[in-house]
Amino acid sequence: MSQLLGKELTPVLLERLGGSQVESHEGKIIPIFTIDEAGWAHPALLSYYEVVAKSPSTLAMALWKNSSTANNLRKAGKVTLMVSDHGVNYYLKGSVRELEHEMTGASPVSRFQITLDQVIEDQEPNAEITTGLTYRRVTKRDPNDFSVKVFRLLHAGS
Repeated sequence: MSQLLGKELTPVLLERLGGSQVESHEGKIIPIFTIDEAGWAHPALLSYYEVVAKSPSTLAMALWKNSSTANNLRKAGKVTLMVSDHGVNYYLKGSVRELEHEMTGASPVSRFQITLDQVIEDQEPNAEITTGLTYRRVTKRDPNDFSVKVFRLLHAGS
């Protein structure tokens, strides 16, 4: 059963999304949901290199600047992120504003700020979450990889 926890990340979520251990979340996906022009939920898949907690109530997020997801955020200003992994299942609902259409140092992506409106935990006592969505990189992540550059910019930016 889901439970509204408030408007701030739990300590576990703050550590997970804070970026200090991003490598430990390699291969894990953060699904996000926006609303498209027709009113449908529009899913997108992000990595931990594209979402960083700046504080318990604020997240930074980078998206390809011309993507449907970025355009949906610009129009509706709302997003839901899903953080799901072994023993962890949260929905983060927030209001979004675009900080940079072309992120300084990474012009193909836009920088967004999410102010959390709801942090919801969804754990069933008799149905433990065993894994979230994952991916496997075909090549090893290089320290000069574009996603690493974007992560560093998100992590360092205000």
